[in-house]
Amino acid sequence: MFKARLKPSEQGTLERRYEFHVGEAVRAALLGDYEKAAGHSRTALEISRELYGGSRDQAAQRPGLAAALAGNARYQRTLDSVAMLTQAAGHYAALAQADPGQYEVERLDVLVTVALTADAVGSTPDAIRLLREVIGMYRAAPAADPATRDAGLAKACFHLGRCLLKAGATADGLASIDAGLAAAESARRGLPAVARRDGRPGGERAGGGACARDEHGPGWLSGAPRLVQALAPDWAAAATCSMTLHAAAGRWPAAATAACAAVRVSGGLAELGGGARLDAHATILARARDVWARARVNGGAAAPLAAGYASEPATTAARG
Repeated sequence: MFKARLKPSEQGTLERRYEFHVGEAVRAALLGDYEKAAGHSRTALEISRELYGGSRDQAAQRPGLAAALAGNARYQRTLDSVAMLTQAAGHYAALAQADPGQYEVERLDVLVTVALTADAVGSTPDAIRLLREVIGMYRAAPAADPATRDAGLAKACFHLGRCLLKAGATADGLASIDAGLAAAESARRGLPAVARRDGRPGGERAGGGACARDEHGPGWLSGAPRLVQALAPDWAAAATCSMTLHAAAGRWPAAATAACAAVRVSGGLAELGGGARLDAHATILARARDVWARARVNGGAAAPLAAGYASEPATTAARG
């Protein structure tokens, strides 16, 4: 059946609508409104299919369709999710074959979602095997944007760690989570700095130290790329888990380092709004302060890690 091609003006309008709904889906998910996120994601997929079917250059629309399929899959029932992921994987495989530096990471991101689907239906051993394989592939993958690769690697490590902890492999699970924290920090360091609320560029907080760096200032997460925003909930949960497990074992320097990430990322989420996010940040900050205090006594060199987090900037600003 013949399908009329889109006029340039129609295509431009659809592309702008697609970007809007993708962005709104990410923002809604960050705020925990998954019903709203699913609605925007579904609309983005409908638009991407219209663009792909009606564009004069379908190849140029294939990345958007693949991303929309993978994004919407997370909100579907298992069978529908698998079908969408299979379609997305097919598109990304074709794209990666032509340009591995640009699309290999996106192809691997789909495989991570496949592993999460397997874990969700009770096939945790299968998820662990796939995540281990994918992590090795991330580390060997070419990437036009290393921050994108690092964010994908971080997510895979976080979920491998979670699955290993579920399976009772505590040491391996914690090691995987910590590897993910290192990858997420690498991705974060590649972000452009944003202005502080007082108009000055982000920089060092008073007191110095590894945890005192404020490269992105208050509200850093709201100005971060979508890939980092999407990673933030998993990142905060992983950092909090690492802080808790290291503290329980008396490894205070490691717990203090994890506490830095937990406070930074939960604070970024809190500044986006929502009472649950604010309360979670306050709880994490209180625990982190205890960890930093013990690190000063037991860790020696870890003492400066507490500097710069003596107040509650995210919680205070968001509530005020």
